[in-house]
Amino acid sequence: MKRIYFFLTVTLLFSACKNNQNASEKAVEEEVLNIPECVVTTPPDSLGLDPFYKKYVDVNGLALISSWRVPDSAFVAAHRTLYAMTSMLPEAVLDSMVARGTRVAIMARYEGTTDIPEHHYLVNDTALNWDLRARGLGGDLELPLTSCAEENILAYQIDKYHAEDILIHEFAHSIHLIGLMLAVPDFDSRLKQCYEQAKAKGILAGTYRETDKEEYFAEAVQDWFNVNAEMPHTDGKHNWCNTREELQVFDPDLYNLLAEYFPQTNMQISKHKKVNEYGNQ
Repeated sequence: MKRIYFFLTVTLLFSACKNNQNASEKAVEEEVLNIPECVVTTPPDSLGLDPFYKKYVDVNGLALISSWRVPDSAFVAAHRTLYAMTSMLPEAVLDSMVARGTRVAIMARYEGTTDIPEHHYLVNDTALNWDLRARGLGGDLELPLTSCAEENILAYQIDKYHAEDILIHEFAHSIHLIGLMLAVPDFDSRLKQCYEQAKAKGILAGTYRETDKEEYFAEAVQDWFNVNAEMPHTDGKHNWCNTREELQVFDPDLYNLLAEYFPQTNMQISKHKKVNEYGNQ
């Protein structure tokens, strides 16, 4: 099951990632991303969206949407995050995601998971109250919609996931299952190999990463962008690894795989700040 769940003043310059750079080197060239202005409008009719959706932003061809209740500030923050996450993806990966209607819906603070039209069917689940359980769900081929929550995007104090960015985790599922898995023939087999090797080493024990290769990937993408939660010792969900630098030490094979698709940037792309209290345990 998918886990339920700034500005820097810089001279903006986009540079392509050097895929052939030795990922074992401690020093890597930082990328500064040219993030365009976020312009909130109404959804175009061509998307055929439910009337629930009143706000819309285009992010590299992908739709970021919500009801009228979500403040524009949440769109600005989410747009920054999503643009950074997709900035280095191969064209074929983005094309696959766009062709399948990949989109991201923001829940307002006082909206629930089942208020999202595509997730309304979950009210029929008598075993689980999804409005209590979920403040974000990842997209896949069956339902190419990622959901996330205003309070997590804007890092409100009331956010139950205050130590991590859930949008990055959940959208990582969409990148994997709708983009990379379809557009890059050997990606999933390489990811599976990394996952099985990491499990064999025992480094995933007692963490959410161990669940399956999908969660293994999504947790690592959070590490990559320095927005995962950390614990001094494993607590059933997290451990000490929660930053890109630590991922390189913790799981170098997975680090090298992610380096092919995500930018080596230390720009703050999330309202959640980098926290590293425990280091390599």
